[in-house]
Amino acid sequence: MNITAPTATRFTTDDARTLLAGLAAHWDAGDGPGYGRMFSPDATYVQFNGVLLNGRDEIADMHGLMFRTMLYGTRLVTHEIESVRPAGEDCVVVVSTGAALYPWQREVTPKRLSRQTLVLERDEDGRWLVTGFQNSRIKPFPTSGPVFEVAAKAVRMRVERARRRA
Repeated sequence: MNITAPTATRFTTDDARTLLAGLAAHWDAGDGPGYGRMFSPDATYVQFNGVLLNGRDEIADMHGLMFRTMLYGTRLVTHEIESVRPAGEDCVVVVSTGAALYPWQREVTPKRLSRQTLVLERDEDGRWLVTGFQNSRIKPFPTSGPVFEVAAKAVRMRVERARRRA
């Protein structure tokens, strides 16, 4: 599924939702080649575990493998579209949250929630394709409390020890 919009400034949250639904339709069907066609030929894709995929074919092949194995039977759920902003006449940046859920899971839990940044470019046919994708698990870092205090002290001690040795 591809969408066409006259200009990036008119690309809306609803357009982003439609594009994400297209990705989800191919994901839910276990369709690696279809999923890959949502990306530009030279797309860059960073998986939640940091693995880098280069190009539509590599994205399609890896997802085809994963849909047959570790992601078998999963469905892709968009939790929230956090932002949609133009980055030029033919480029849009979308930030969303979501997760891949297994059949026994009913809702996105904090442990499975990821944040995705998608860079979309309009091709010569006016279709919006994903050209950049970064997926990261959301694991908030504590900034207060006893665990934070202990960790901060440990870091300071190690830094001071390293500085004394230098």
